[in-house]
This record gives sequence, C-alpha cells and structure tokens, in this order.
Amino acid sequence: MDRVFKSKVDWWYHLLLFILIVICFVVVIKGNIAAVAVVLLITALAVHVMLSTYYIITADGRLVAHCSIFPRKEIGISAIEGVERTIMPVPSYALSLSRIGIWSGKGLWMMVSPQNEKDFIKLLKQFNPDIKLINDTNFL
Repeated sequence: MDRVFKSKVDWWYHLLLFILIVICFVVVIKGNIAAVAVVLLITALAVHVMLSTYYIITADGRLVAHCSIFPRKEIGISAIEGVERTIMPVPSYALSLSRIGIWSGKGLWMMVSPQNEKDFIKLLKQFNPDIKLINDTNFL
C-alpha cells in the first residue's frame, strides 16, 4: 500500500501567502484589472503548491516527489544511498527549510520536507536497510 507524506509548511511560506493577499487587495483598490489578474494567478499558484506538495513511498519501493504543476520526480528506494538533515535554501519540492537531502550514486537527488520525518525515514529504511544516516543519528 502506498504511503503519502504531506510537506511541512514553514512560517515564511505563510508570510508569502499573506503578502500576496495584501498585494491583491491593494491592486483591487487601485483598480488595475491587469495587475489584479496577475496577482490572483500568482496567489492561486502559491496556494496550489502548498496544497499539492507531497511525497509517496509506493508499495513497490519507489519514492515519488510531487509539487503542483512541476514534473513528478521518482527514484527507486534501492538507489538511495543516504539521507541527511539540511537547511539549504535552494529550490526543491519542499515548503520548509527543515529538509531531508536524499543522496543517490549520482549525488544529491532531491530535498524533501515530510511532516513526519521519522516515519518517512523508517519506511525508506524498510525498503533499503543500507541507507546511511549522514551526520545525524536522531532520525530514528
């Protein structure tokens, strides 16, 4: 059975949404229809990203990262060599800076931010017990 892990959402993402909503009200008051359309579109995309960023560990041993309109990313759990806690603020399918870097033979595959990190790591290790916990023994 597939297991779905929603992404954590940090305060900064909520702040971004708040700022977009305030900007929306300001452009409505100013009466600029084109600006209203653009800001509403950006706000709708930001909300959609927040509601549709998640990770699936499939029953057949694959990790799937999903983030809104962006392409799904998939890796076989058997190809994962290590996981590491990180706070690197680079673009990724993660809405929190409390991230887990997933390493494969080709380097850093993806950074994710599942709400329940411990269950996420335990489930990965059930499929691949050879996954190394890089620089952190507090995952489990």
